[in-house]
Amino acid sequence: MRKIRIGLFIIIGILCFTALTYAAIPRVINYQGRLTDKDDNPLTGNFLVTFKFYDVEKAGVPIWEEGHILNMKNGMFNVLMGSVKPLELDFNRDMWLGMEVSSDGEMTPRIKLASSVYALNAKAIDMISSSQLLRNDIDSAMSGSLTIGKDLILKGDATGQSKIVMSDIQGREYYLWVDTMGNLRLKQGAPVSNTDGAVIIKEKEGPLSTHFIQNITLLLLLVAIFILALILYSSRKK
Repeated sequence: MRKIRIGLFIIIGILCFTALTYAAIPRVINYQGRLTDKDDNPLTGNFLVTFKFYDVEKAGVPIWEEGHILNMKNGMFNVLMGSVKPLELDFNRDMWLGMEVSSDGEMTPRIKLASSVYALNAKAIDMISSSQLLRNDIDSAMSGSLTIGKDLILKGDATGQSKIVMSDIQGREYYLWVDTMGNLRLKQGAPVSNTDGAVIIKEKEGPLSTHFIQNITLLLLLVAIFILALILYSSRKK
């Protein structure tokens, strides 16, 4: 029979974890409790307590564990789980907490984790589900229309220019971007280079481009020839 057993758990701030996206949320779980021996006498002194997380209620293998030397007074203890070993876990599922004091064996039953204010706030912000939010650190997907009341700013990085990708009902993708020369380009399928695709709007090369000057010169030459022909024709007629 185990010499130490759990007398009372005070779950204060259980699941103040940060397997969520906000930097302000601490990446630890604040856990408080009270331990007694088999005769319900509160423990006093230093004890090695091992905390374990499971994704099953019974048996199974712990997916995370961490040990703490806790100083108990009248059986009371406080611990920040995750302060020794990072809590790199997916908490979007049912999980159970197991505890073992010294080598007394794991206590039963395991404690099922519940949500905290942090988790509930991250799940729904101002009545908006977390699945309706766009993130900038991963690829996001959402359905419906997105209306932007101000400017939509896309900035490229060292890997290349930013692109707008559109698709039709047949799943064909069209890429729209501005190349290094300032030309607006459109390409069906992913472009293989910055200058791939058709030019929609060409950036002006200056006040008067060389091609424009050549066209104007040719036009003026034709007008001059036409006027000269009219003058010669009038002279002969007289």
